[in-house]
Amino acid sequence: MMPSMIFDSWTMAVKEWREWRFVRSRFGWGFLVILIMAWSLIAALLLGYLEAGPLITPIVWAALPFVLSAVMITDSIAGERERQTLETLLASRLPDRAFVLGKIIAVTLFGWGLLLLGMIPGLLQQAWAQVGVFADGHPLAVVGWLVSVSAPSLVLVVLAGALISLYTPSARFAFLLSIAFAGAVALGATGLAVWWVAQGGGNPESLTTLLAVLALSVTLVDGCLLGWLLLSVHRDRLLAIG
Repeated sequence: MMPSMIFDSWTMAVKEWREWRFVRSRFGWGFLVILIMAWSLIAALLLGYLEAGPLITPIVWAALPFVLSAVMITDSIAGERERQTLETLLASRLPDRAFVLGKIIAVTLFGWGLLLLGMIPGLLQQAWAQVGVFADGHPLAVVGWLVSVSAPSLVLVVLAGALISLYTPSARFAFLLSIAFAGAVALGATGLAVWWVAQGGGNPESLTTLLAVLALSVTLVDGCLLGWLLLSVHRDRLLAIG
């Protein structure tokens, strides 16, 4: 990727963050933070003692940031297009690809922040109670692998949301599809976790191998979706309204 493209994308990302910062809804942001932290603690308390809990709990932690990231990227592209503010932004000197990549970078980094915010309270609770990923047979190294799977999975959700926004003229339908995709990722991961534990694969070595394979696989899919996105971005598609 050209340095100028990276710089332009970062410029767009900073612009997005500034817009979010000046949203006059401090109560809303505060409530969102409290909701994510409460979600983390409740999931840790309810699921940490289950046999499949060490795998299911991080999925539940990630579910809310996934959905929020899907909503944000859809609103940032399809929502602005329907509000007819996208054409004004595209009139700037930024290339179309840098415009979309900047929005993806902004939502992804923000989503990663929500992901960490959603994991830290639950991890602290499990560390204190010595359950979940901190229980015997689930070393702390597994936490790193869980994060390494969640991070590219969030990128997957954001990229899919961007593609859905490009190919779906209606913002309302794009929201539905993006949220459904985020839910499908979380549901599929939960099903895989339950199946893995049922097959007797809950020991640390096999668990670490599973998470490593998942992290690599999701990262490869991210690369494919990013390539598809870069090939798909052009002004006519960005401005198409159904």
